[in-house]
Amino acid sequence: MDKTNQLSFGQLVERHFQTGVARAIAEHKRAGRSIAIWKDGRVVIVPPDEIKEPKQRKLRTVSKTT
Repeated sequence: MDKTNQLSFGQLVERHFQTGVARAIAEHKRAGRSIAIWKDGRVVIVPPDEIKEPKQRKLRTVSKTT
């Protein structure tokens, strides 16, 4: 695999974290539950009909080198 196409471990963790958050937001929207976000220094409750689902990225794995 080309080195420029590989992700560092930190990048991989960040992508998995972002995917998990995106899935949780999508699930809340589908289930009709509000979410809480931080906006302009305050907690804001977003009702399900106003939730914008983030794009989900495809995840890649880190290749092991010996």
